[in-house]
Amino acid sequence: MITFDAIRDIERTERENRKLQKIPENFFDLVRDYLDKKEKMKEKSSLDLLEIENTKNTIKRFLDIREKKIIELAIMTSRTGLLPENLTCHEKELFQQIVDNLNAFRARISEQMNKIPKEIVYKVKKSIPDFVGPDMKIYNLRENDIVSLPKDLAAMLVKKNILEEMKSD
Repeated sequence: MITFDAIRDIERTERENRKLQKIPENFFDLVRDYLDKKEKMKEKSSLDLLEIENTKNTIKRFLDIREKKIIELAIMTSRTGLLPENLTCHEKELFQQIVDNLNAFRARISEQMNKIPKEIVYKVKKSIPDFVGPDMKIYNLRENDIVSLPKDLAAMLVKKNILEEMKSD
């Protein structure tokens, strides 16, 4: 059987340490049993009611602290692959879900970054007189120049055999 003092000590230790502290695997079951027993008492004094409320508040603070640490550990694991210690079985599930979501997020961002269109460059096969393009810019294309042009203009000049697309490796 766990006591309020033991619960408070565990919360204090968690709060005072940067690392996730080892707690009994059945800690939350013990706390639930303790609160059930206290709440089922037929005659509760004001001290008993205060202890129940204080226990609930202590557990809430304890959970907040551990959740924050678990999130920080998940970020670290997502970046480094190093696994944390002292997670309960329920916390391991939460931790893994966060890591999976972080990794999926990073993969989506990376995929989007790779979708940035690559600039296509062309080699001028034969010189042509200067001209104004559809974008109102003046172009001068000389044989063997390497250029990058707007897609529509480049497509038309490739079709007329003035440009050829340079293959990138």
